Amino acid sequence: MKYCGVVYDVGLEFGGHGFSVEPFDPALVEYDMRTIANDMHANAVRIEGEEIHRLTTAARAAHSMGLTVFLNPWKMNEGVDGTCIYLEEAAKAAERLRNEGVDVVFVASCEYTIFSKGVLPGESFNERAMWLGAQYPDGHMSEDVPQALREKSVELNKVLRSFAKVIRAEFNGSLTYSAGTWELVDWDIFDIVGVDYYRRGETKEQYVAGLERHRFGKPLVVMEVGCCAYEGASDRGDGGFLLLKSTNPDGSGVFEGGVIPTRSETEQAKYLNTQLSLLATADVHAVFVYVFSFPCMRRGEGASDLDMMCFSLVKYCPERDARANAMPPWSPKESFHQVADFFRYMLQPQLQCPTTPGQD
Repeated sequence: MKYCGVVYDVGLEFGGHGFSVEPFDPALVEYDMRTIANDMHANAVRIEGEEIHRLTTAARAAHSMGLTVFLNPWKMNEGVDGTCIYLEEAAKAAERLRNEGVDVVFVASCEYTIFSKGVLPGESFNERAMWLGAQYPDGHMSEDVPQALREKSVELNKVLRSFAKVIRAEFNGSLTYSAGTWELVDWDIFDIVGVDYYRRGETKEQYVAGLERHRFGKPLVVMEVGCCAYEGASDRGDGGFLLLKSTNPDGSGVFEGGVIPTRSETEQAKYLNTQLSLLATADVHAVFVYVFSFPCMRRGEGASDLDMMCFSLVKYCPERDARANAMPPWSPKESFHQVADFFRYMLQPQLQCPTTPGQD
């Protein structure tokens, strides 16, 4: 494993309610990148977000800490033409970074089929996600991709080729994409294979074996892995957040079945340690843990604890808490320390790599 890193969000428009990071504070970004490099022992970071100036600010901060940057410009719910225009501008910015000496890999979007328009039916994320879910009536995404999604993947690859064309015209570095496991990508388009690879209740053997269908003779990067911080989240993988149905006017959560989950940082930490230990022996080029922080979902009590419903490695203090104005306005979860220990061992070969077989 050449790269051990985390995903770092600089602001995305998930549901038309503003950016997930607001305000954007360059001083905090510098602090976070120092933490990622020095305290988490990472050597890479995948920076995702919409606004290009935020992306480049974070990339320069990461570079100053010696981190390789996987730059992921991401304009959600945009169509193909608009995305091409956006990625062309982002590619110009990425080339400027590369010419400054930043070690940068360009990530040409993420799970385009559900987060953007033009491949799956639906004008919104929810509509596209519902259509996707209907293709797996048993609720489990098996390795056998349904025929309807195979057909949609043909259209997806046309879209991805158009993205690669405009990006490569401006950017001379390596190019990859962050694929969902339901997307059958033509990896001849890219230099690096990238897949968001969560475990959703499979056995350890099934989880590792599933990587084989993503091997195409190129470096294989696990672009996302992680889970939420409540009891039962480990079996849900990337779908863990779905228990949160909406929020009340006071900011508290509305949960599936009216049942408030039980917070468990330990479950999140154990899940990540198990998955990372499995990936360490699975011949992957890099792994990125999702996600370092998610300030729009903060720590609270009971139904007000939205932090447990996100994937972050640090927990933001409630806005009314005096610590919310400190530097940093967050504190590490158990998973932060677990991931940091793993990265330290992985990137210092003279030390014995930790293993935690405890999760079946």
